[in-house]
Amino acid sequence: MNNAEVFEKLSVPRALSRFIVPAVMSQLASLILNLTDAFFVGHTGDEFQISAMTITLPLVMTTVVIATVFGAGGNANIAAALGAKDYEKTKNYSAFSMYTALIVTALFSILIAVLKNPLLRLLGANENSIGHCRGYVFWALHVGCIPMVFSQIMAQLFSSEGDTRPAGFGIAASGILNAVLDPLFMFRLNMGIVGAGVATCLSNYCCAAYFIIMFCRKRKRTVLSMNPKQWRPENGVCRKVLMIGLPAGASMFLMNCVDFVRNTLIGIYGTQSDFAAWGVVQKLGNACTIIAIGIAMGARPLVAYNHAAKLQQRTSAIIRGAALVMGAYACICYALFMSVPQFFVKLFLPIPELLGLAVSLLRIYAFSTFSIGYLELFNSVFQALGRWKPALISISVGKILIMIPAMLVFVRIWGTPGVIAGQPFGDTLTVLIMLVMYLYIRRKTDAALPQRPQ
Repeated sequence: MNNAEVFEKLSVPRALSRFIVPAVMSQLASLILNLTDAFFVGHTGDEFQISAMTITLPLVMTTVVIATVFGAGGNANIAAALGAKDYEKTKNYSAFSMYTALIVTALFSILIAVLKNPLLRLLGANENSIGHCRGYVFWALHVGCIPMVFSQIMAQLFSSEGDTRPAGFGIAASGILNAVLDPLFMFRLNMGIVGAGVATCLSNYCCAAYFIIMFCRKRKRTVLSMNPKQWRPENGVCRKVLMIGLPAGASMFLMNCVDFVRNTLIGIYGTQSDFAAWGVVQKLGNACTIIAIGIAMGARPLVAYNHAAKLQQRTSAIIRGAALVMGAYACICYALFMSVPQFFVKLFLPIPELLGLAVSLLRIYAFSTFSIGYLELFNSVFQALGRWKPALISISVGKILIMIPAMLVFVRIWGTPGVIAGQPFGDTLTVLIMLVMYLYIRRKTDAALPQRPQ
């Protein structure tokens, strides 16, 4: 099927499944990678290695933020350019997104290398855990960040032109490879958490090689470009990529800021045991979030293309369909976390003394499954509609003015559980703000834009 048939002619359920399923598969790879590391590090039985995974997460996740900014910006703009039949711009968007992301990632890695020790101390590392933190960050971030960001960008670019299967397969295969390599390096070679970093690094390089091969195979029939000569920030390319990408990245960046505040508060009011228990809950929460991001990512190019093509009835139908899928998924996650939390916690934390604490924290966090899912969906919809200001404002208000102050208040009342409770509280209010903004934008857009026959 050509691009127009994929984006315009397929029924809404089939179109959503065609885009959402591969996007979820690609996110599953990230889930497998994160949970695999947590699973095997948890089975070392070393409280300090487990806490090191939690402490280093904000640093490693910042590279994902960079990939999200340029991947989301390129993805939505390429889909919109296809809807407007502007094929030259698709090449500019793809080259600019990829090469700029790699440059920014390299600069970030250098910055972290200079500031690593004070940053790790600030995030909660102590004499027992800082060595584990440094070893994991070296391999997972410094050595492995460039291929990871490249792979995430290429997956988004392939998806933007409707070629969703290579994107999903490449990222999923990377996660499976990481699951195979983790026990080899961690236990057979006795490298512990450093072995988890090595496995992650090697998986990233294999995934990057896969995407290079796939691009070479389809280079004569793709609207994408890896030619450095197509890197052109002028003519609105840089501005449009950042307008859409920054709100997407801001959500993850501000979440990293929240993690930073949370870790600092746990370091002040809690112990390394609290870090270990929260680290497992965080991994399980990230599992839900990653799949929710996949659902939102899958809907984004469909919304962007049909909005640019002025098919507003179809655009609204796609958004409604994605919202139903997200709601069903959130209900499943909430039910599982509330009904059998011990099962999930025991998978990653085989330390009986910490089981009760981790279960209580997971039940508090479970309320976030709905709010996080719809926050990601609204964010993707705003990106696809080119409405970066509402997305950025609502996310900034939610994270900075609601969630962080809530944590500061709740921790004084309930301690570590209060820190965790700040997230569902803040995210729920943020989603309500975004819902009001979306309804206003949809009314305004439907009245202003002429519509093509559906």
